[in-house]
Amino acid sequence: PAATVTLSWGWCCCCYTHQGRTGTMLAVVALAHASSALVASSARLPGSIAASTPALAHFTAPQSLRSRPIFASATLEPQVAAPTAAEDAWIARTDLAAFKKDCQALGSRLEAEQGEADVKHLHKMVRWSNACGLIGLLTMWMAPNPITVAALSLWSMSRWTMIAHHTCHGGYNKQDDGTGRWTSGGFALGSLRKRVVDWFDWMLPEAWNVEHNNLHHFRLGESGDPDLVERNLDTLRTIKLPRPLKYVYVAFLACVWKWYYYAPNTYKQLKMQEWKKTGKPLPEEVVEHDPFVITKFFEGEARALGYGFRDYMKRVAGPYIALRFLALPAPLLIFGKAFFFNAVANLLLADVLSNIHTFIVIATNHAGDDLYKFEGSVTPKSGSFYMRQVVSSVNFRTGGDVNDFMHGWLNYQIEHHLWPQLSMLSYQKAAPELKQICAKHGVPYVQENVFRRLKKTADIMVGATSMRRFDSSWNKPSDAFVWK
Repeated sequence: PAATVTLSWGWCCCCYTHQGRTGTMLAVVALAHASSALVASSARLPGSIAASTPALAHFTAPQSLRSRPIFASATLEPQVAAPTAAEDAWIARTDLAAFKKDCQALGSRLEAEQGEADVKHLHKMVRWSNACGLIGLLTMWMAPNPITVAALSLWSMSRWTMIAHHTCHGGYNKQDDGTGRWTSGGFALGSLRKRVVDWFDWMLPEAWNVEHNNLHHFRLGESGDPDLVERNLDTLRTIKLPRPLKYVYVAFLACVWKWYYYAPNTYKQLKMQEWKKTGKPLPEEVVEHDPFVITKFFEGEARALGYGFRDYMKRVAGPYIALRFLALPAPLLIFGKAFFFNAVANLLLADVLSNIHTFIVIATNHAGDDLYKFEGSVTPKSGSFYMRQVVSSVNFRTGGDVNDFMHGWLNYQIEHHLWPQLSMLSYQKAAPELKQICAKHGVPYVQENVFRRLKKTADIMVGATSMRRFDSSWNKPSDAFVWK
């Protein structure tokens, strides 16, 4: 079937904004029906790409089109260009130097304009997050209920995706009040106390900084990106199973992904970085770009890097399990065991919901058959680098603090990847201007309903579709870079 590429904005978080407290449970509904809803044909959920040029505004092409271009771009390479697949035609017309100039100018201006308003906005989001936590904590003694579970879930989600995320990137470094609390070098780092107070989750903050801030952001969409969904789910994509069962597995993965995959994988990245600092090559048992799930502790990869499950539990997951699920509700034992076990049940259910919510707004950021994957690396902040951040990322519905809060501010993924050092408030300002820059230079700017992106991400995970390939012949030689 044909898919018409048109400009559409979707309604991804209207459900949250207008349906009040029950709206947060739509994430559960979406995953509960994954085995049937996600199997729906891709043709029912056509992709939405903000038209970059008039010529592409109403382009229609088969969704299954995967022809490999056979030419070097006239813009990216000096050779004479031959025709290519229509959805890749923008590559030959894009002036990367001019695109870089406009992106850097906008980013520099926004960074220079940051000040007290950005700090006040951060503190506003902290208050919202803390309010969710307070509601959850004050009601967790009750029998498991949607209000308590949703509040505790939002507390965890917002603390990670908004507060920790942008602070660890240095979004508020230049607005430091002298305490260092809201800076990338001071937030949640250095001790268990700071981790508990600032950002307490399944992941170790130091490990997440390596995996996310360094590897993912600088190697987006290439083999060195630890978050490359298509590569990480290769086993599921290729295994001979009925596709409906694969979608069911994706739904299950969404419920457990933080502790099953993300926390152990970020810790592996930290351990590999520590190993590389010694100057020694990685042990042959270590497959550098393979995802490390919790069950891999029973294999030899971790031992080869000098750590094991006991070390992981002691430093990473153990403190979170003990303090979050046992110590936090322990005072309720004074009033009776029933109150304690109610609290534990609420905390466990909230963890499942938080996994689902973050899966929906995080796993979907860079996956879909309308986004690109790349061969080789490019120099940070080069024209090719800025282009890659845009065409391998997707935005969801943007605008308004409530809408953006429910998306964990991950609905500005394109802007965030261009300028990770900016504040949340700056991304709200940046989005309309960057969209105009992309239209000016013909660079595809993808924005779509988050639940449609969930469908496209699930399709990638199960092998129903594949990422769009950016042929190596299109790379600009002067932007090439080799990581050591």
